[in-house]
Formats: sequence, structure tokens, C-alpha cells
Amino acid sequence: MRPVAKDRFDEDRVGLDHLSLAVADRGELEAAAAVLDGRGVAHEGIKDIGAGYILEFRDPDNIALELFAPKG
Repeated sequence: MRPVAKDRFDEDRVGLDHLSLAVADRGELEAAAAVLDGRGVAHEGIKDIGAGYILEFRDPDNIALELFAPKG
């Protein structure tokens, strides 16, 4: 077993800022948002960032997660 850290994730500390995962299209983002809603997970709305769309939410450790779908 490894030692357990006593501190919490902080996105302002050097290291991991967020994790982004790609999905096929905006429809998959909409489906993911519906799953998050069904499970009571808070999330932002789907955002158009020019090259594609993102859906942002956080994991239980407060790490920022993002799903990205390219425009196509």
C-alpha cells in the first residue's frame, strides 16, 4: 500500500490542470450530459470553442474533466 496524501487536488498547483477526453461528435456530448444529469453530477453547458465543443464537469476529487467533440 502507498501512503495517502493529506492534501487535496489544487488546479493552481504545478501539475495536472484538467483531463480532456475526445468523443465522436456533439451528439455524444449531449448523451453524456444526459447521463451526468441522471446521476446528479453538476456540469457546465455544452460550449462552442471554435474547433469543436466541450462539456466540463468535475470528478469526486474536484479534478476538472472535459469531453471534447470536434466540429464536423
